[in-house]
Amino acid sequence: MSTLQESLHRFLAVEGVRTAALIDIATGMIVRSVGKPDPDLASTAACVADEARAARGALGGGSPADSLVEITTATDSRLHVSRVLRHAPSEGLLLFVDLERGKSNMGLASLRIGELAPAVLA
Repeated sequence: MSTLQESLHRFLAVEGVRTAALIDIATGMIVRSVGKPDPDLASTAACVADEARAARGALGGGSPADSLVEITTATDSRLHVSRVLRHAPSEGLLLFVDLERGKSNMGLASLRIGELAPAVLA
């Protein structure tokens, strides 16, 4: 198993996680994913990448302190935590984690994902 695959598998230990994926922000393509098979993951990845590009555009080209770090989306049944791992003006990598809302706490999930995220690109 690759180091990337191993580091993504660690996210599955976070309470409520269904899927974790590394997404190329520029293309919306999935680099690697783990967890429950999801036939909609490719289209979700493209939408999440679009959302990250739109959020970056809304933030403008300010200082690095204004860089996008995380996008969290909540529905009645799901939580999506998307964390930017590598910044570049028009590209980068995004960690996408899909959680079951009834089995998760948004704040704790975000904190734990933030703790595990640096190991993905190590």
